[in-house]
Amino acid sequence: MRETRLKILQYVTGVGLFIIAGYHLWFSHLSGDEVTSWESVTERAQSAGWLAFYILILVFGIYHGLHGLRTIVLELSLPDSAAKTLDWVLLAVGLAILGYAAYIPISAI
Repeated sequence: MRETRLKILQYVTGVGLFIIAGYHLWFSHLSGDEVTSWESVTERAQSAGWLAFYILILVFGIYHGLHGLRTIVLELSLPDSAAKTLDWVLLAVGLAILGYAAYIPISAI
């Protein structure tokens, strides 16, 4: 049951990434304005809505990527103890990446 929930969350984050990363790319790179200048980026980061949007992209992307990596590694038929260790290592790596990556837009406030 746990694996089913994790796989459903994998699908949800994939669809979510498609939508929110697509919006981000459209707004930031295809709108024609100067939205990629540092002043524009820091101005958007000071908005609670944009900050939440950036953090959501991070959370979805980190989960989706690390769960995909976990799925690939578990296809090697690891013993249960190695699989549990892998889960904890990926959780620690994901939280470290999230903490570091979230610091960047939060520090711009």
